[in-house]
Amino acid sequence: MIETNENLKFYERPIFLNFLLLTITILLFILKLIFSSISNSLALQADAFDNLTDIVMVVAALIGIIYSRKKPNEKFPYGYYKIENIVSLIISIFIFYTAYNIILQSIREILSFISGNLKTIETSILIYVFLVISLIISLSITLYLKIIGKKTNSPVIEAEASEKLYDNFISLSVLIGFIGASFNLYLLDSIIGLFIALFIIKGGFDIFLNSTKILLDAVIDFDKRTELYNLIETFPKIKKIERLEIRSYGKYVFLEVNVNLSKDLTLNQVQTLKNLINIKIKESFPQIFKVVILTQTEEKPITKVAIPLIDNNGLNSHISDHFGEALYFALFEIEESDVGKHLLNYNIVTNKFIKEEKRKGILISDWLISYKIDKIFLKKDLKIGPKLIFEKGLISIEITELNNLNEIINYELKLLKST
Repeated sequence: MIETNENLKFYERPIFLNFLLLTITILLFILKLIFSSISNSLALQADAFDNLTDIVMVVAALIGIIYSRKKPNEKFPYGYYKIENIVSLIISIFIFYTAYNIILQSIREILSFISGNLKTIETSILIYVFLVISLIISLSITLYLKIIGKKTNSPVIEAEASEKLYDNFISLSVLIGFIGASFNLYLLDSIIGLFIALFIIKGGFDIFLNSTKILLDAVIDFDKRTELYNLIETFPKIKKIERLEIRSYGKYVFLEVNVNLSKDLTLNQVQTLKNLINIKIKESFPQIFKVVILTQTEEKPITKVAIPLIDNNGLNSHISDHFGEALYFALFEIEESDVGKHLLNYNIVTNKFIKEEKRKGILISDWLISYKIDKIFLKKDLKIGPKLIFEKGLISIEITELNNLNEIINYELKLLKST
């Protein structure tokens, strides 16, 4: 789970990290442009504009952080998160234009080399010192982000750390190009410049595509979609997931899910269930920023009932007086339609925890909830542990004086009154 800002030290907070990244990246961008002009190095110029893609992402992150504090309203029900995508989209076009010019210049220099016109690159101790220092700074930031990302379990910071690792390889290739220039291998600079420009285009295209998809409100791919689906299905009273859509607003992931619930839930119980689902999803998937849960009752209400039994004689099986000592449990489903209720099916299962010495009632309660039951009939009230588990699972408990499975089924079908 991502730690809240209140629990983080100032140097671990996203806004500090991104301001630090922005300051250092802008400084490196300016210095690389200056030294590329002095040295006549196309590769260093391309490296500078690669830093520009980092600046775009950091600025977008800061905009997202700042505007995430603004509460959604009637005009903007999902907040202002898309502002960063608008900014990113505009700047990505500039990135394309810059990369295009670097590619043209690289090709011209390579063709000039083939025709015998060699360009020269100015090398000096000062440039080498700058390149080494900038590489050390970049590596240090990458390590810093890795540590903070792991500590806070923040997917955004971890993504920024991965991006900086990629930048380190580009900066290292520029340094190699200058070393080659010291041995009059000037063509290496043009080749590296072309190589970096292609990566700039890829970075710009990723920004452009991601921003466009988000602005068009497209459903995004989510690599843990199946795990998320299975998590929601485990909650009691959820009969079916009708729709599950995941969208991105800025760097924030929003989940919208439609679920069918049992018809017997009160409004308070529905709200309690929604709160529990919300908390569990954010604990299990910290990258999800907001969860919107829409509920409706199932079209054909089905009630699933459990009963503890002392024997297995089909519909004539007798109800056990003791929940934890029941040798078997009956599970049956009653469907309600316009013409009345009818029995869908019934099944008798062996109590798999009958030989347990400790926590037997709690283990049985959890086990029965996994069958997604709605109600349980008992002869006597439960102890506090199992009872709390059923109450938390919104399972209704009914104490009865009826004696066998057939009587309970007829009672549920409204063919027999409880004694």
